[in-house]
Amino acid sequence: MFNISDTAHQITENKALGILIKKPSNIFYTTNFSGEGYVYFTAKGDIILYADGRYWERAYKECFDNVKIIKIKRIYKDIAADILKRNILEGETGTKYNLTKTAFRSAAADAAVSSTVPFTGSISDALPAVMFESDYITYDEYVSFKKEFKAKINLIASAGVTSKIRSIKDKSELNSILEAVSIAEESMLDALRILTEKNYFTESDLASVYKKNLIERRSRESFETITLSDKNSSLPHGMPSDKAINKTGVLLCDFGAERDGYKSDETFTVHFGNPDGKFMDVYDTVYSAQQKAISEIKPGVKFSRLDKIARDYIDKRGYGKYFTHSLGHGVGLDIHEYPYVSKNNGDTVEEGMVFTVEPGVYIEGEFGVRIEDMCYVEKEGARVITGIKKNKCKIEDLS
Repeated sequence: MFNISDTAHQITENKALGILIKKPSNIFYTTNFSGEGYVYFTAKGDIILYADGRYWERAYKECFDNVKIIKIKRIYKDIAADILKRNILEGETGTKYNLTKTAFRSAAADAAVSSTVPFTGSISDALPAVMFESDYITYDEYVSFKKEFKAKINLIASAGVTSKIRSIKDKSELNSILEAVSIAEESMLDALRILTEKNYFTESDLASVYKKNLIERRSRESFETITLSDKNSSLPHGMPSDKAINKTGVLLCDFGAERDGYKSDETFTVHFGNPDGKFMDVYDTVYSAQQKAISEIKPGVKFSRLDKIARDYIDKRGYGKYFTHSLGHGVGLDIHEYPYVSKNNGDTVEEGMVFTVEPGVYIEGEFGVRIEDMCYVEKEGARVITGIKKNKCKIEDLS
């Protein structure tokens, strides 16, 4: 559930009046609205949704009770006018500001400054500030808003303001993720059971039957399903093709589902026949690296350390150059979200986070192995919340 106080704190830390949000997952998180629009979240905790005529009725049906809905026709002009009216003409303290002669800050962000304080800095420094999602709002949108604010508000580029807040999942969010996991696993295992009874089926066939199974369960893909066989499995993010799946070869499946907007993400690699020694060595390497990293997950551990544990082990086994991506990523309303389990992330694990652990080895022209599970962080360590067992690599061991 949306943490209002933590978001407001981030705004006040930046001495701003509020933040302008456009990213769909952040709009849904703050309002429960699943359509398009913009949200203005103020330092006082007010939530204003701006929606055009396509979404007015939908917004009234979906939004939380504490969300104020503003109907707009001209996106930039109407939104800017409303924000100006709320924060400039009246001000957080009810004071009218003299923009050319005085300095001030948002009263919600800092103590109110007298309108008679002499101003010695630049005009832009004195302007009240509004943060905006610079990782999602385009440059053209920024220019359009800036024009409509008529030099009365300073726009501050702010990426990922809600990302760390969203990384801590409450019970309701976790339950939605668990349901998504269950739907995805049932749908994929059913698809494999249906198709393995046939003499011939392709990578695309498997992906298609999986999608059909999701629809029957009132769900959908959380990302484009990856079903790759034999040499194609060395493509970390390859697309399913019309290549027939070899019933004596390798199959890699990376798949997910959605429930209430929350997503799942899981990968297994299996062998239909009798795997040779090299495949078994790679599989054991990847699985062992994953298990070593998972066993070290607990609050306070750095994400960079988790990545290093898996990477060092794979390197020790002689496959280091074939592990070409980071160890994992957060999963929630977005399929890839904070935290990123990477050698470059010095942040620490926190209780309530959900993220993947997915080492992989990809040998071009031969095969690839990726093993991915989702972990929920509890006080004592990680709880693996994906259910398909991956300690063995044969197709018959999946269920």
